[in-house]
Amino acid sequence: MVPFMEDARGAATITPSSEAGPRTDRLELLQQLSGSTIGTVHKARNPKLNRTVALRQLQVPEWLDDVDDLIKRILAEARAASALDHPNIARLYTGGYKKFTVFLTSEFIEGTNIKEYASNRNVGVTEIIGLAKQLCAALDFAHQKNVYHNALSPSNVKVLADGTVKVMDFGLLRDKELYAPTPAKRLESEHYLSPEQLKNRPVSPAANLFSAATIIYELLTTRNPFAGKHLGEVDRNITDVDPTAASIAHTRVPEAVSKVVMRALAKNPLARFQSCAEFSTALEEAFQAASSKVAASVGSAAAASNPATKTGSWAAQNVPLKPSVISAEKAVSANGPAPTTLPKSESPAPVPINGNNNGTKTNGAKTPSPAKPALTIVRSQPAVAAPSKMPVKLLTQWKLVGGAVAALFVVSAVAISFNHRSKVPAASREAERPATVQSAQQPEVVVPEITPQPTIDVPEVSSRPSRQRNTRAAAAASASPVADGQLAVSSEPDGAVITVEGRTTESWRTPQTIASLAPAVYRVTVSKSGYATETRNVQVVSGNRAALEVKLTPLKAWLNVSGAPGARILIDGKETGKFSPAEFTLDPATHNVTLKKEGYFDSSSDIKLTAGQTLSYSPSLTQAGRTDNIKVVGGGFKKLFGGGSSEGMTRMEIRTEPKGAQVAVNGTVLPKVTPFEIQLEPGNYQITLQKDGYQPIHKSISTQANQKLKIEEQLSK
Repeated sequence: MVPFMEDARGAATITPSSEAGPRTDRLELLQQLSGSTIGTVHKARNPKLNRTVALRQLQVPEWLDDVDDLIKRILAEARAASALDHPNIARLYTGGYKKFTVFLTSEFIEGTNIKEYASNRNVGVTEIIGLAKQLCAALDFAHQKNVYHNALSPSNVKVLADGTVKVMDFGLLRDKELYAPTPAKRLESEHYLSPEQLKNRPVSPAANLFSAATIIYELLTTRNPFAGKHLGEVDRNITDVDPTAASIAHTRVPEAVSKVVMRALAKNPLARFQSCAEFSTALEEAFQAASSKVAASVGSAAAASNPATKTGSWAAQNVPLKPSVISAEKAVSANGPAPTTLPKSESPAPVPINGNNNGTKTNGAKTPSPAKPALTIVRSQPAVAAPSKMPVKLLTQWKLVGGAVAALFVVSAVAISFNHRSKVPAASREAERPATVQSAQQPEVVVPEITPQPTIDVPEVSSRPSRQRNTRAAAAASASPVADGQLAVSSEPDGAVITVEGRTTESWRTPQTIASLAPAVYRVTVSKSGYATETRNVQVVSGNRAALEVKLTPLKAWLNVSGAPGARILIDGKETGKFSPAEFTLDPATHNVTLKKEGYFDSSSDIKLTAGQTLSYSPSLTQAGRTDNIKVVGGGFKKLFGGGSSEGMTRMEIRTEPKGAQVAVNGTVLPKVTPFEIQLEPGNYQITLQKDGYQPIHKSISTQANQKLKIEEQLSK
């Protein structure tokens, strides 16, 4: 029996049973905690240290052939994690075992898991970014110590009342013989596994980064990126389906933050960030950039509402052109509404004295409504006597003339508006022209001193009534709002790029619903690497949802190459620039795949691929024996490549007929020709014998410690 112990420092210690030290493994069990998928967990108290801990008990199946090795692996994983001392990591105090039961004690965390914390408090993006930084800091610290989390999920990431994140269960081995959750519990935690873990590859920093990004995505969007109704669907979503961009899944997520999270969720580990620290930095920078952009846009809107920020003064833009003759449209242009120039909450700038002969001031305080018909402004020449001195009869005639002129102008304005000949922008441009220039669309009305006979040229009045009715009908039709339609596009397989009338975005990948499309017929293209591109014409109807389903025809094949991590991959003798594990899209054919890694023998194989096929190639590389310490002896000549004792070494005698063949061991050419004897370490070796005029001979051998071997070969021409 090997007991587990706790010392005052909380260091993990395992004391052999032969020692007669004091027993400190007596814990008071307070409460059994629910939710564990590996073993049982109790809230316990250590009376000696007066400390509350979490006690986990793992029952290792004693019928396993390698039960002892499994226990050693569990304790080795726990021992490595016990060295983690970080404010965002729950400490693992001790580990030990008794018969086939393993005990682990760790820091007891009072708090809710990070998912419940975000949901209950309805946290915003700013606080979520803060939680993400703490989570990444904990993972990055552990990775620097070569400790990886085997089952990262929201259930083992808790948040204290003060907002401190605590990552639990570091050092907990996730072995199939120990991991026995209920189907519902497994479905709950399956969403956070990385594609590598589903393929039974070792956990790595990239895998932890993927799991952390999944948690952060769910916090930001309130939904899991790989949600599915059953385990098979969840696993397929993780390994094959690209999730919806976070900025589309929830509108509160800035586009820059969404891109960072989606990169961390890349299927290929090499396409993700190199570390959790890099991911955290990119996340923070993206959020700050998005916040700065929003602040800048708000500042621009505030500046636009302030007249002091505009070029020129409000009064300068409202100086009248001519005191005696001003057209209606010019009056509107000169004193018309300017939302960004004169807000209701502010007073206009001081109005300068007008440069006309009568010395009056321009009055710009009144702003006529642009929706009302323009009115003619009639002013007298400076030489005309004051109205109060004008005879009553003459004054009545002037009023009749003014009313007639106003009525004629209103009729002309209505006719012009029906025929789309008069536009407000044109009127605004007229205000900037000299007063002596007559507008072709808005004629000026001049009031002479004696018996005025105004002439108004309105050719549009003679337009055909039918055209006016058509214009009114078109205006009424354009005034009524037209509801947009939607387009739902799906494909088999998923993940195809959608292009609508030559336009696409990163998020337009099947299955996808594209909203806010004007009613029309659209040319939709669905494309995916390795498949034939499909194009369809789809009609989108106002207020309805059009559906397009496309089954893509495969043109390529897919090859997943794994094996020894970090091996260079060559296909058909050419460097691919990728390292295992990696995925390739290839033409249907027979391809030669070679893996090269320093210290290992090359592995090469011919693989036949057919269109639409997905094949996994995972060769095991054989470690090569050392060649830097080979001793060559024999024939009175002795050459030492490396020093050291001959104890545990292998002696090998090499002879050929005829003599004089050159010998290469694992690619290293020895400085002596046959016959001779060498001394080398136990291991795997590839030996090549060659002599000019003869065919080379290749042999692969494995040597053992203190073994004696003899190689005799007959060379042939």
